[in-house]
Amino acid sequence: MTQPASTRGDGAPTQRKATLFCWECDHSSPVDGDWVLESNGRHVAYVCPNCETALTKRPRPNGPARERAPIVPVAAWQRAIRTSTTVWRATVEIGLSSLTILTGAGHVSGVRAASA
Repeated sequence: MTQPASTRGDGAPTQRKATLFCWECDHSSPVDGDWVLESNGRHVAYVCPNCETALTKRPRPNGPARERAPIVPVAAWQRAIRTSTTVWRATVEIGLSSLTILTGAGHVSGVRAASA
């Protein structure tokens, strides 16, 4: 990432994009500034050096990154086959129930088979 210019044309300093602000005492500083970092195993809390308010809790940068499990092709095929089978079964059931109604082979309330 490119760092922004440190000063504007009028000589006033510009704030960096990654600036944290304390909502209790209005202290502001860059993320890598004077914040107190309190680690508790998996996370790091950013604490205001003036009023000791915890601003945010972030995953530890040095901790083991939890990797997303790669999509295994076999699992993807199993999911596709399972979905296709479910759709096929529903289609067959609808077809059989329609056939049953048309042939009068089964009793459906409110529907009478036509006599020949």
